Amino acid sequence: MGVPARDNNKPPVALIASLYFGFVLTGIGTNLLGCVLPALSHAWGLSDSHSGFLIAAQFAGSSSGSIFVQSRLYRSLIGGYVVLIISAVLVALCHGYLAPVLLFCFGLGLGSSMTSTSMIIASIYRAKRGSVLSSLNAVWGLGAVLCPGLATLWERDHASITIYTGLALAAVLPLIFFVIEFSSLSAVRHETSVLETRGARWSLLIPLAVFAFLYVGVESSVSGWMMTYIGRLLHSGGLYAPIVTSLFWIALLAGRFAAPVVLRRVTETQLLMFCVCALIASNALLLISQTPAMSITSATLSGLMMAPIFPLCLSKVLAITSRPSESKWVFAISGLGGAALPWLTGQIATMRGSLRTGLAVPLIASCIMLLLQLRTQARIERSEVKV
Repeated sequence: MGVPARDNNKPPVALIASLYFGFVLTGIGTNLLGCVLPALSHAWGLSDSHSGFLIAAQFAGSSSGSIFVQSRLYRSLIGGYVVLIISAVLVALCHGYLAPVLLFCFGLGLGSSMTSTSMIIASIYRAKRGSVLSSLNAVWGLGAVLCPGLATLWERDHASITIYTGLALAAVLPLIFFVIEFSSLSAVRHETSVLETRGARWSLLIPLAVFAFLYVGVESSVSGWMMTYIGRLLHSGGLYAPIVTSLFWIALLAGRFAAPVVLRRVTETQLLMFCVCALIASNALLLISQTPAMSITSATLSGLMMAPIFPLCLSKVLAITSRPSESKWVFAISGLGGAALPWLTGQIATMRGSLRTGLAVPLIASCIMLLLQLRTQARIERSEVKV
């Protein structure tokens, strides 16, 4: 993956590579719990409700980590990695006790690291923000693609939870480069807002934040529960569940790499509308899946359609304002979606005795996203903000 040309004062290549490599690790870390959850549920005797609470704890921490991002982005980046590494080691040592608290702290590190990295990259590559953010999120997707396979291989010889130790050790490498290139990181500055009126900015940021909340909730619900859901389907034993989950992330990865090419032929609004509509169809297909072919199709289509949605939303947000004091709230609210919707999915699944019923939550959320997009796009056009 080539690194786009930037404005003046380009940071060292090693620093950019470290930012991207670290984003791969955050992709693994964000989705790791969903991959080891079946084994943990069996070992710790967790119900769907309890499992959903663990997912919610991590994403609540990720949302909180976004709030703590400072204007001096390099401090948030380094601090986030330190918290991530320490908490990952502690998670690996726990045996079910304090798991929600430790996963919340692990989420804090993830949230701070991901948010500060996105803001730093967007500030460095201002002229090609949309394309670069799509590439950055594609790299995150690469980590998500690798996650199910890594978790499955690890479980053959080790306890599932100890894989967090391996993640912590890998995260030390980019942290070392961040410390070495501290002066280059500290030189990164955010740009001024396109809209000078604070009220005008927030009138656009709030609906975009709700949209991001729903999107992240849908993605985390589908990805977090997919391995468990597919594993319970008839004729889906052995490696089938992790394979289907990997296909979801492969499709999401491919879609994000392809998005910049597609955007040469269609507008961002057209692509976003199409993907949201197709996402509704794929989520509906997932609910009615009864055969391996249907589950593979729904997983692949879901990943492909989700791919461009978040980078396009994020690009709009950072075009309206890249001030950390304002844009970090969108990251934080989106992270709450990753906590709330998987938890709600688990609660409904437990109450109704069916995970299939619980997965109606992301389907309904996708429908609300479509309605919200239809309403907010007109508001953006009236404000004449080019994003």
